[in-house]
Amino acid sequence: MWLMKIGEWFDSLPIPQLAKDIIFVVVVVGAISLLSQITLGLWTPMVAVESGSMVPNLNVGDIILVQGASRTEVIPWDEGEKMNYTAFNNPGDVILYRPYGKESLNLFDQLKMVLGMPPGQGKAIPIIHRALYHVEENEPMWEGGPGAPFAGYITKGDHNEVIDQMAGQTLGMANMSYFDQHRDDIMRVGDDVYLDKNTGLLLYQTENGTFVGDGISYLTPVKDEWVIGVARVKIPLVGYVRLLPNIISDEIHKIIG
Repeated sequence: MWLMKIGEWFDSLPIPQLAKDIIFVVVVVGAISLLSQITLGLWTPMVAVESGSMVPNLNVGDIILVQGASRTEVIPWDEGEKMNYTAFNNPGDVILYRPYGKESLNLFDQLKMVLGMPPGQGKAIPIIHRALYHVEENEPMWEGGPGAPFAGYITKGDHNEVIDQMAGQTLGMANMSYFDQHRDDIMRVGDDVYLDKNTGLLLYQTENGTFVGDGISYLTPVKDEWVIGVARVKIPLVGYVRLLPNIISDEIHKIIG
């Protein structure tokens, strides 16, 4: 009854119908976002899958409903096997995380990418991959591998052959003069591990010098605070509506070279 009265009052306001429609949409979107924050811990709990790294369990164009990390705990593959717990057909949780702790893209950043421009400094599209196991600082990230620069999750796309922390390459020695001249743009992400916010590349300081590396989460486990949330539900194909501008932009750039 009170909703009907509010509706009648709103319709009686002496403002143009277009303005009423805009206000209505804003209120509805705001209410949905508020409900999402209260129940799931995220203002925007839905993401579209943009790559085939999780095929066949998550496919390009699927919309994924994510529960915020503050509302749940991450169960990695190794623990899931012991508990007989699965998510999207495999043991362990699928998580949405910020690679190297970079900020997620906002609407303006996404528009820039559609236009073929790079996003803002220190920003990246979040990765949705499965958590395999958790390592502590200095613990080998894989058998025979290097020690972790800090504690975090080892992750992998279900369709990928190697874990994210191996999915990269060392490009060569870093120019130390560049390192010194751009310190304001270089962010420390771990012991002797730095992120160049201008290029998105990593700098690794070792006893043999400083090297430049590139990859998904190359030589870097996913810190707890980098985890945005845990994937809970998928809605097939609906995300193509969200991805359509990027797909069109990619095709245009291919045509014009």
